[in-house]
Amino acid sequence: MRRAFIAAALSAAALAGAAHAQRPTLPDRLDAAARATLERTIDTARVAGLPVGPLYDKVSEGVLKGAADDQIVRAVRSLARSLGDARGALGAPADPSVLTAAASALGTGVTPAELRRLAHPSSGDPNGSTLATALVTLVDLVTKRVPVAMATSSIQSLLDRRATDQQFTSLRADVDRDILAGRAPEASVVDRVRARTGPPPP
Repeated sequence: MRRAFIAAALSAAALAGAAHAQRPTLPDRLDAAARATLERTIDTARVAGLPVGPLYDKVSEGVLKGAADDQIVRAVRSLARSLGDARGALGAPADPSVLTAAASALGTGVTPAELRRLAHPSSGDPNGSTLATALVTLVDLVTKRVPVAMATSSIQSLLDRRATDQQFTSLRADVDRDILAGRAPEASVVDRVRARTGPPPP
């Protein structure tokens, strides 16, 4: 029994060590003050139970783009707040990608109330993968200059009709093609969503 206990303890220690080894690190380019601030921000988010991968990704993105350290710090703090706001609107989703996508949606101007409606459509709550894909599509449409209200109502309409991950992904691709062909983003979204929405589900 003692050997089994020791083996279990060693196994747990090995797993903890592996997890620690895999923890992301901050880029070397950052100065000491920015690094300390970012570490505190990320640690606070971790203790709060928020996903920290997106925060590390935001740092790496800033460094890659040559942003100043203070700009990176502001961007990471803003994202951490958005993640907290997203959790406040949606609770703690089982799929961390939902929270990340929801935070991005808040950053485009979607309100917490709209987020809650998107997460609970009339057809029943979608699974985490579908909701995350829907929110990513929403952000993508807004980035393409589709007004936030139109993009939000379009995604809501699709969720109400139980649209699949593939349907949201193909919507993004279709709108991309339409824009490249010279169509206005709003007109493309209206037509593409209308083509995907039949009568509401029973």
